[in-house]
Amino acid sequence: MIKEELKVKADLKKAAGKCLRFFVILVYWEALLYLQLHSSLEDLGFWNLLFMIPVACLMASLSGLSGYGKLNSIIDILLTVSVSLFYLADLIYFRTFGSLFSFSMAGTGTDAITNFWWSMKSTLRENLFAILLLEAPVIYLIYRFFVKKRDSEHYSLLWHPLMLASALALWFLIVLALPLTGKQDHTAYGVYHSRYIDTDTASAKLGILPNFIVEMKCSFFGFDDSSEILQTAEEVEMEEISAEPEEVIFYNEYEGLNFSRLSAQSEDETIKTLCDYLDNEALSTKNEYTGLFEGYNLIYICAESFSRMAIDETVTPTLCKMANNGIVLNNYYNSFKNVTTNGEYAFLTGLWPDVARQSTNNGRLTGTMGQSIDKNMSFALGNMFNLSEDIQSRAYHNYYGFYYGRNETLPNMGFECKFMNEGMRFTTAWPASDLEMMEQSVDDYIDDEQFCTYYMTFSGHGNYTTDNIMVARNINTVSKLLDSYLPESAKGYLSANYELEKAMTYLLERLEEAGVLDRTVIVLTGDHYPYYLTDYGYEALTGEDFDENFESFRSTCIIYNSGLRKKINVDTPCCNVDILPTILNLFNIRYDSRLYAGTDIFGDGFHVAQLYNKSFVTRYVRYNYTKGKAEWLMDTEEYDDELLENYLENAISIVKNRYAFSIGIEESDFYEYVCDHYDITEIKEEGFLANNGIEEIIEEFVHQERFKDYQ
Repeated sequence: MIKEELKVKADLKKAAGKCLRFFVILVYWEALLYLQLHSSLEDLGFWNLLFMIPVACLMASLSGLSGYGKLNSIIDILLTVSVSLFYLADLIYFRTFGSLFSFSMAGTGTDAITNFWWSMKSTLRENLFAILLLEAPVIYLIYRFFVKKRDSEHYSLLWHPLMLASALALWFLIVLALPLTGKQDHTAYGVYHSRYIDTDTASAKLGILPNFIVEMKCSFFGFDDSSEILQTAEEVEMEEISAEPEEVIFYNEYEGLNFSRLSAQSEDETIKTLCDYLDNEALSTKNEYTGLFEGYNLIYICAESFSRMAIDETVTPTLCKMANNGIVLNNYYNSFKNVTTNGEYAFLTGLWPDVARQSTNNGRLTGTMGQSIDKNMSFALGNMFNLSEDIQSRAYHNYYGFYYGRNETLPNMGFECKFMNEGMRFTTAWPASDLEMMEQSVDDYIDDEQFCTYYMTFSGHGNYTTDNIMVARNINTVSKLLDSYLPESAKGYLSANYELEKAMTYLLERLEEAGVLDRTVIVLTGDHYPYYLTDYGYEALTGEDFDENFESFRSTCIIYNSGLRKKINVDTPCCNVDILPTILNLFNIRYDSRLYAGTDIFGDGFHVAQLYNKSFVTRYVRYNYTKGKAEWLMDTEEYDDELLENYLENAISIVKNRYAFSIGIEESDFYEYVCDHYDITEIKEEGFLANNGIEEIIEEFVHQERFKDYQ
């Protein structure tokens, strides 16, 4: 009996020791990677450490299954190597793409590694010391096994199911304890249970590996709480200070589209919720800029890694001229850190993509744009312009069409497409030239009576060293043009974008020669932040300290028309999803404002520059969603505290709702339901231009006279 008790105590000590060893290794990895990501351990949370305990128990339960010490050592090494590779992959992914690797993007990860390998090699070289630190526990275990000849201890097989049960029980208890530090959105509880949280924010609150486990659980078993979608607009609507409306008001709506009736006709809970939400949403009104570009041509460009830092009077004079004339958005934010199709989807649809815990159903492509392949996208850019029988929307991309599934997603959005080796050929593959794309595409549409053309460019892609073909091609020219020293990353970024500069110069020349430049609107913005650009490069190009929370997202969206006699400055905070509804209004195209998450920047309503992680900027406040902190942009002493609190709460709710609404639309194929009950083809038959009441508002003016100050 005593012998058995001693054996139990010895086994318990061995099991506890192994749990402790794995716990220390896991905490070491978490802290090391957190330090690499945030340059400080200041915000490393209490829950990050707690969640490591059940994970350590799980690893210990898998270890020591053999009765042989040497075999147990091999199992220990294999376990440690496996988990270290997870952290190593996250480190390289972050250093390459600027964020952590999410479970939902696993399908894209393979493509990223194969296509970005040439760039990742330099990332590996630059982070060699961090990689060695990360692999130190593995090196130690191998040293212990081969040099020290020390075998891992083993214990009774009975302990393995007990430790597995302990791991599950501890995880469950920690989840139950999460409310102890609050239930707000930015707390560990809010992050753990949220359907709409991004990977970077969740990992900071829960730990990198624990959050990956949560994402895996969500992908396979669904979400704990779907009640986040959607509060009614009456609960969250916020009145902005605005001028008195005209006596006659015209709305951006489809006459007869009744969401209350659509809700009653559906048995699907998500569709009913969306209908009820939209039934309470206020319609945007026509405004003084409605129809400014009616009948014009549109060239719509999503430029790879383009930002305000690519605007240089000497190096990129054409881009500089376009950015500082036409409609100038002084408070435009590019919402995304990375993933091209996220920014592309928002730009083309006016909806938010899912940036986190979405499941990838039926083997379809990952990412919301990929998931949209078999969904109704009637209200995307191409399909909206195709409502005119005189217009065929076209799209071009200087890479393979199958990459990110653009050969399926873009046609579904209404575009007739050409890609690399599918209608176009290029002298280089990765990256390919934007100039060569323009040279091979302009003749397709320039003689059309009216055209809508979309480009997804490629030349601005990182990395920004001479390993990049575009950088190597242009760096000598850019170096001669620069009149000041710039670090390699900054000079490389300008060199990559110099190819876009050449492309835009060529495009403007061709439009001028054809006599259609003054009747063509060019919209150009980036897909995401240039994540290959170093913080030092950012500071050199902007003259500002790097700010990962807000200022790094401040960017440029060009809305250029050479026919405008004076530029239109807009101080309204706005972002990617706002561009499509703004363009529809400027072109006087019929649309229903309730069907978009974005807002016409010239219209009434609540204007917000929203970031991927639901941080946001309004004219009154900057709110850091991940930290739950607000910075007021006005003198708050003049306002009652309760009024400020209500404004902030309502703003947070609106931002959450617009994100949840977007995800609900894609997942439920809501547009298909709308089109089944509202015949959008009638708009085509009646004419796709809106009846905006211009004649009723200003009867004595014709269109040109109405806009005489601008044209």
